[in-house]
Amino acid sequence: MATTSPVVLERIDHGVLPSNDLGRAFRFWGNFMGGRIGHLTNLNWRGLNREVPMMLFMTVANHPGFGVSLQDVRLSPKPARMMEGVVWGFEVAGDNLSAAYEVADKQNLNPHRVTDYPSSSSPIKESLSVLDPDGNTIELCIMKEPSTIEPQVGLVPLRRISHVRVEVTDLNLARTWYSDTFGLIEGAQVPGEGQITLTVPKSGQLIILHKVVKVADRSTQCYRGPHIDLRSNAETYPGMLKRFNRKEQYWGPDPNLIPWHEPDTNTAYGYDPFDNRIQIGVFAQRPFHTGVIKRFQNQQ
Repeated sequence: MATTSPVVLERIDHGVLPSNDLGRAFRFWGNFMGGRIGHLTNLNWRGLNREVPMMLFMTVANHPGFGVSLQDVRLSPKPARMMEGVVWGFEVAGDNLSAAYEVADKQNLNPHRVTDYPSSSSPIKESLSVLDPDGNTIELCIMKEPSTIEPQVGLVPLRRISHVRVEVTDLNLARTWYSDTFGLIEGAQVPGEGQITLTVPKSGQLIILHKVVKVADRSTQCYRGPHIDLRSNAETYPGMLKRFNRKEQYWGPDPNLIPWHEPDTNTAYGYDPFDNRIQIGVFAQRPFHTGVIKRFQNQQ
């Protein structure tokens, strides 16, 4: 199904997951996931007072900016259900996930392997889900049509973010909102009851919308930090910003002024209709710079 949205999403750029212990989280992400540490942010009095989130950023699967955010909300290491909350998917280089399973099993990561995806229709050929120390589910996969990106060096050779699973309570509303806001299309479907797969046309990455009775607390009750980051090109960013209709508000005299440093001028935080937190921005505005960042810079 084509989309009438003028937005041209470049890619799912990165994500930030909640954690109760940044050091413990990095041991998982730096070891099993091969993450290369980038920088720590808000490790100051404002972070200690929880005015802004303390965060650890890494490069994971060739995606700079992937991170974990320290949270006061207690996160269970054993989620209440399979694929609870926002689930990040990563493409593994290789023919199968046997080696990744062995590594995950040795590290007691509760691996769950699925090999019976329909060969004729599913864009995912094989998957392996594991749990990080905070109970966040990570899904490794072999894609039916592999990316040509060279894998990042690590115990598991990860090429890129392949997909992200998002919990919603209304599939029709979710499909319309994500398609209209971000220019996603319906293409090949990952099989599963009560879910719809949308595709980023330019990158081929997937957003899998999964219907639940109630979105997990780890997605809706965490403070600021955790989010899904989606990047468009510069030309269509203003249109995406207008369609992004549930933007975050902040304390202080200017509720539209992000109260922490952002490396890109064109960026905004907000929520989908189900309170999953999302950041939008323009792809590949580098190197980082400093300055005052206003979310509504390009909005009329």
